[in-house]
Amino acid sequence: MGKLLQKIKVRPASLEDLPELEYIEKSSFSNPYPLSLLKTLVTLNFGEFLVAVLNGNIVGYISSIFENFSSATIVSIAVHPKYRRKHVGDALLKILLEKLRSKGFVEVKLEVRESNIAARRLYEKFGFKYSGRIPGYYDDGEDAIIMKLKLA
Repeated sequence: MGKLLQKIKVRPASLEDLPELEYIEKSSFSNPYPLSLLKTLVTLNFGEFLVAVLNGNIVGYISSIFENFSSATIVSIAVHPKYRRKHVGDALLKILLEKLRSKGFVEVKLEVRESNIAARRLYEKFGFKYSGRIPGYYDDGEDAIIMKLKLA
């Protein structure tokens, strides 16, 4: 994974991170979450919102919510365009899964665009399995693929 990953620090997101999070969100998704939702996710007490920082700049993030005491859902993962294909997403997902395991969670789920092959491969690399499909889930009518990972 290289020297870049050795320099990346992962920490909890804060409200001061919102401008950079909004930029990454807008540059990553055709239908980005509004700033108000990002703010809500950052301040939740029933989830994890982590950022990857390199040289003082946020280069990616991952957010999750706790569905109950044993199951969590990954809400979003995004990487700054300049840092894609450099394993930033791997680092974020690895640390999030470690945190969830340490808190006793036994399952993690997520929805991903059927066409987002890169994201699906990342999740499969970490052991996520196909669990179902939600027809027309996205605004443009594309289906979502549901993926789940057993942590215990």
